[in-house]
Amino acid sequence: MINVVASEWLKLRSLRSTSYVLASTLSALALTGFAAFSISRYFDTNGPGEPVGTGLSFSADITPVLFGMLGVLAISGEYSTGMIRLTLTTIRRRWHLLLAKAVVVAAVAAIAGQAVAFGTYFTAQAVVGGRPIGASLSERAALTEVLATGAGSAVAAIAGLGLATILRSTPGALIALVALLLAPTLIERFLPAPWNDWAGSLTIPALTRQLAGVPDSGAFGPSLTTIILTGYVMISLLAAAQAITRRDA
Repeated sequence: MINVVASEWLKLRSLRSTSYVLASTLSALALTGFAAFSISRYFDTNGPGEPVGTGLSFSADITPVLFGMLGVLAISGEYSTGMIRLTLTTIRRRWHLLLAKAVVVAAVAAIAGQAVAFGTYFTAQAVVGGRPIGASLSERAALTEVLATGAGSAVAAIAGLGLATILRSTPGALIALVALLLAPTLIERFLPAPWNDWAGSLTIPALTRQLAGVPDSGAFGPSLTTIILTGYVMISLLAAAQAITRRDA
């Protein structure tokens, strides 16, 4: 199993798409910097308004999509080129391949997501300067919000991997990924209270903030949020395992 994980790590880092996706995550820093600058200018002119806080909320919807793309591209390219057949002939248990890919993409997404989260936070605080609209890492809520981002990134990556394994199509998996990530927000608009709050709390950005215990971030507590995020991972992997073991390559 260790050899399979090492092989998948070599594959992932050799893909040009991996570099492109990881480079694209830097857009979160640019967006956060622009938003923090705009709010700071408003503060200087009109006084207190919207707080910047950790700055993570400004790009919260972007990073899950990008790390989900990382998961999609980790396997969809092998299906499109036919290389998946060669891979599956060398690995006796197909679910070993899926598990190895999940470990690799989750680890890369968690580490990169955590790095982007800290970069986003420090970008926001640098723009805010001494204004009382930022957040300090000495505040427990701020630190946990930053630290929880890595977990959300890993979950998004595994969801993307699962969708690509099931659909075997890069465009199809990317469309399904965006639909999956946006579905709770769209459904929320058509539901009465409290169902709308519960639906809106099921997005990965909302779950990440609830996992950190950020006040007023959703309808669920950290414990239930952990179960829901675990459910995302388990459902993605189980559905993908069924697809990869029961169908021909």
